[in-house]
Amino acid sequence: MQKYSVSLNNFLHILRRGAFDETKPVFLMSGFKWAKLVTLAHKHGLTPVFAKGLQNYYYDDNLNIPPEQIEHIRELLKTSPSPSFTELYDVAHIHLQSRKNNKILQQIISREYADPEKSYETLQLLAIIVVNVGLILTGKSYLKGIIDLGRYLRSEGGKVDFVKMESWLSKTGFTRMANYQGSLLVEAFGFTIDELPFMTRMTGNAHQAVLNAVSLDDQKRLRPWDFHESKGGFVVSSPIKAVHSIRYTLGFQRYAPREVCATIYHGFVRELSEIEE
Repeated sequence: MQKYSVSLNNFLHILRRGAFDETKPVFLMSGFKWAKLVTLAHKHGLTPVFAKGLQNYYYDDNLNIPPEQIEHIRELLKTSPSPSFTELYDVAHIHLQSRKNNKILQQIISREYADPEKSYETLQLLAIIVVNVGLILTGKSYLKGIIDLGRYLRSEGGKVDFVKMESWLSKTGFTRMANYQGSLLVEAFGFTIDELPFMTRMTGNAHQAVLNAVSLDDQKRLRPWDFHESKGGFVVSSPIKAVHSIRYTLGFQRYAPREVCATIYHGFVRELSEIEE
């Protein structure tokens, strides 16, 4: 029995093939729906992964995408940059909105660098999780970050000190956020709990979490608080957008309470400061 719609199953299966080289069946769809998936992959910054996955399904009878569209995607794959994990998730530049959380995070990083037995791989994994937390709480697309988390675990997981990782997640209050991210890998990309030693439990509704990650509407959530200056010089906002954004971020209150409150606060401060400029 399929967990998701045909189009979403195809999307996840192709990403799974492109990112993790695992073959799952694709199902027959209209050209219009395939075009929608190509657009969705672009929206999430996953065009290279999606293109690689499509290449591996090229001779599948159910992959009824127009040949010219496949060729276009293959060209995108050739020209798309492939930055490293250290470039995308730079340990030296990660930070948190909560002052207390950020202080703890910077102490963790500085102490680890000073440790003769330091583990760069563990710090890199922490950086990926922390960056994903920021994307999730501010309503930005985080599906690519989840896939990058899985790719890093598959390639470098054997070098990670998961005892340290569990301790760091506990200190920053991100154990549940790590569970959330790990649950997406289990639910959507076939990971097992054994591959995610930092996880303590599955998120209650991982199925809905996957739907949220895929269907995230960046246009509504990219700028959480829509403050602007009116013609009369007064600062005004859209109550509907503000309520929507706050409600969205508060939905993660049980996962990272300090960071959620700090994210909402800094969202207001940032929007107001941009108006003053």
